[in-house]
Amino acid sequence: MKSSIVNISLSDQIHEALRDSIIKGELRPGDRILELEVAKNFGVSQAPVREALLKLAEEELVVSIRYKGTFVSNISSVEMEELYCFRKIMEELAIKRSFERMKDGDVSTLEHYYHEMVRAGETNDLGSLRAADINFHTKIYHMAEHKFMFSVWETLVSKLNRIWYLTSQAYFINLSAVAAIHEPLLNAIKRYDLNGCIKAFHEHVDYEKKQEFLITHN
Repeated sequence: MKSSIVNISLSDQIHEALRDSIIKGELRPGDRILELEVAKNFGVSQAPVREALLKLAEEELVVSIRYKGTFVSNISSVEMEELYCFRKIMEELAIKRSFERMKDGDVSTLEHYYHEMVRAGETNDLGSLRAADINFHTKIYHMAEHKFMFSVWETLVSKLNRIWYLTSQAYFINLSAVAAIHEPLLNAIKRYDLNGCIKAFHEHVDYEKKQEFLITHN
C-alpha cells in the first residue's frame, strides 16, 4: 500500500487511501493499522496519519482500543440488516421522485450503465461492474432531485461497497447475474411502470441480502 503524497491536505489524502483499502477489503476486519508504518509508507510524520485515523473512526471504519491500537472494524449482521432495510425505504422514495421528474436522456444514461455492467460481467471485472452498479443507482438519486437524500446515499454507498467487496472476496459471485438483476428495473423505467420498478428494486435488494447472508452465516 506504499504510495506518494504530494501537495496539501495530507491527512485527507491518507484518509482516502486507507478508506479505499478498507472498503475494498485490502485491509480486512480485525487488521491492525500502525501509525508509524502508515507514516513511513507515505513519507510523512505521524500527525496527519493520526488525523486520518480519527476521521476513519468517525465513519466507524476503524476502532481504537486503549493500550492495543487501531483496528479495522467488523461488520455485524445487525448492521447489514439495518443498512438494507433503510436502503429499501429510501431508494423507493428516490424512484418515486425520479418518475415525477424524469427528463430526456435519463433513461439512456441508465441504459448505458446497465450495458457497462453486462460487459463487466462477461469479462468478470469486479471493480468495473461495481462502479457501473453504483453509477446506475446514483443516477436515480440525481433524477430524484433531493439534496439531503442524495447526501445520505453517498454516505450509504461506502458501507454497501464494503459489504460488497468482502462478500465478493469470500465467495464466488456470478457477476453476470448481478448485472442481469438490473434489467427488470431498467425495463420498468423505460415503460414508465412505477409499481414494476419498485418490485424489481426490492428483488434486487433481496438478492444482495442473500450475498450478505453468506458472510454472516458461514
